[in-house]
Amino acid sequence: MSDEEEDYMSDKFLAGLQDVRPSLVQNRGKKRQIEVQSKQEEHKKRQREASSSGNVNNERLQQSLSQPLTSENKGFQLLAKMGYKAGTGLGKQPDARIEPVGISIKSGRGGLGREAAVAELKAKRQELRRAHLLQKAGIQPGEEISTEAYRRRATQKAEERKLMYDIKRCQQTCESLDLKEGIAEPDMEFFWPPKPKEEVEETEDGEEQPEEEEEQAEEDAYTPSEQLEMLTSYLRTAYTFCYWCGTHYTSKDDLDSNCPGLTRDDH
Repeated sequence: MSDEEEDYMSDKFLAGLQDVRPSLVQNRGKKRQIEVQSKQEEHKKRQREASSSGNVNNERLQQSLSQPLTSENKGFQLLAKMGYKAGTGLGKQPDARIEPVGISIKSGRGGLGREAAVAELKAKRQELRRAHLLQKAGIQPGEEISTEAYRRRATQKAEERKLMYDIKRCQQTCESLDLKEGIAEPDMEFFWPPKPKEEVEETEDGEEQPEEEEEQAEEDAYTPSEQLEMLTSYLRTAYTFCYWCGTHYTSKDDLDSNCPGLTRDDH
């Protein structure tokens, strides 16, 4: 074997076998993998070439713009004929521009107004989010917000939640005690927990009329504070039960002598 011939058992010969053309591969999966890899390498190569050429062009442009115009330039000669002098402002105003407007090289494929549109969209989203938070806190748009007003509204919201919780517990207690006494219907509709809304029933003449419309009007006639006061008074009078104490007293005298009062503050 001569020195010019390659040994087929050498590493050099085996390394050359790795560069296989897709047309010579029989396995379809392997063939597809080789094609994808070759396309990726070609794409990366084109990107490197475009980046290098773009950087060179940008550097040349910036270098050309940084140099002042010479007297041999046609544009400079036209300006000189109209009275322009090198180093002075362009125009009659004393604070006229001396240097030309700078040029910024745009990178990317986005439109010229894309950045401004994105910034405007972000600002609008923040404004909508702020309006939603203000509405959730019960603050009207344009209303002046102060620390004192915010605390007052937060306290009011907490009191409303506490009030609705007490009403719900009183209704459950009232229903339980009434049912033990064999009472099938409450004295007032809001004395018991509200029932699930039933479907609208049709009357005999074909008109649709919502159920319990009169009871709903009766409930709406009283504020939540008034409802809670009526519920606690009913429990004290009918069952000698104090909701705030959570105690069922043996008699009215026992209730009057041992219960601190009629409201939460008394307890």
